Parts: sequence; C-alpha cells; structure tokens
Amino acid sequence: MDPEQDPRWDAVRAAARRRVPTPPGLVERVLRTVARGRRTAVDVPGEEGSLRVTERVVGRLASAIAAARAPAGVRISAVAVEDDVVQVLVSVRFGLTADEAAETLRREIAAELARQLGVATVVNVHVVDVHPD
Repeated sequence: MDPEQDPRWDAVRAAARRRVPTPPGLVERVLRTVARGRRTAVDVPGEEGSLRVTERVVGRLASAIAAARAPAGVRISAVAVEDDVVQVLVSVRFGLTADEAAETLRREIAAELARQLGVATVVNVHVVDVHPD
C-alpha cells in the first residue's frame, strides 16, 4: 500500500500544517556558530602533546559517519556542532520507530567519533521529518 494512502498518514499531514514557532534564541545561536567557525571542539591528547580539532572538522567527520552508518530508512538532513555537542537532524521513513532509529544512529556516530578521535563526544540525533519511502 502507498504510505500516502494509509489513513495514519493524515496525522503526519495535520502535524505538517501546524505552524511551529522558531525556538527562542535559535537565530542568535546559529549566527554565533557561523561567526566562530574555527572554535576548537575537541582536544585530543597524545604522547607529544594535544591535537586541537575544530568544530568544522568534527562536524564534517560526524556528517561522513552519519551518512555511512544511517540505518535503512533514515536520511541525514543536517549535521552541526554547537557548544561542543554534535547535533544531527534526520528524517525517517514512515513506519519506522523514530526513537529507535535515532538512538541507533546516535550510538553509531558517538562510537565511531570516539574511535577516530580518541575522546568521547556528545551526540544528539533529532527526528525532524517523516518521508513516505
């Protein structure tokens, strides 16, 4: 059956019609993030000293990991680092359990970042959309 013909899809359409206000402070946080683009996100300790990895590099690495590790039916919408936390926005296929898919991806990204950087990184995965296929 075409997911868009499924009567449960009406709830998704109704949610999409609701106006969602911009969270307070979001624009300011985005502008601050853009302005500080080279801020150090992670200090990786080593025998000869530490390596400073910028937010941009952590974001690109997390983006590549997310694309490679996303479970079937999960699409990556955006990846950013904000206040030393990796934020991943995803859409999930209609019919998937959104929290399970998000948690699976969060664990995968966090584990691979820890493996590659040698330090734990906080990762949040947010389901922001549902797609039919």
